[in-house]
Amino acid sequence: MNSEDCSATETSSLHLKRGQQNNATRLHFATYHEGSIQVPIPCAVVNVVFITILIIALVALSVGQYNCPGQYMSSVPPNSHVSSCSDDWIVYQGKCYLISKKTRNWTLAQNFCSKHGATLAVIDSEEDMIFLKQHVGRTEHWIGLKNEADQMWKWSNGKKFNNWFNLTGSENCAFLNSTEVSSTECEKNLHWICSKPSK
Repeated sequence: MNSEDCSATETSSLHLKRGQQNNATRLHFATYHEGSIQVPIPCAVVNVVFITILIIALVALSVGQYNCPGQYMSSVPPNSHVSSCSDDWIVYQGKCYLISKKTRNWTLAQNFCSKHGATLAVIDSEEDMIFLKQHVGRTEHWIGLKNEADQMWKWSNGKKFNNWFNLTGSENCAFLNSTEVSSTECEKNLHWICSKPSK
């Protein structure tokens, strides 16, 4: 909207509201200062409002990208290193998870994870447990929990299992599916889940 359009709009609206008036009355609505650009007040207000909205929109987009980076990752090239997780891995709460499509026994599955800088999945929280159960469905997947020679259950990272969830079964290697965490013979061929820190 240029100043001529604003003047025309101002003039026509004044005629509608107050009838025919002289130029002296119309000049009352425009502010003129010597040495400054002469812009009618309604145009100046429209310009200020428009620029303010633009600034707010830019700030909102910047804050949104900072607070919710996952929503803006589609523009990042696939080979850029946003985290230490590869394309096949799923990032969740500071960990990378790989859910296998093949089957192996517990030891070979653990060896596979080790080659990728990970271990069979160590599950630290209820949130992680729910997340993994949703991703594996009814299929049994090895996790990194093993009972060595009927001793104490330990995670594949060496930490002792503190029984924070119910583990069923009477064998030495643990697996999970969407309904339970149980144990079976370590030589059985199952899918598996690897985990490692995402940074």
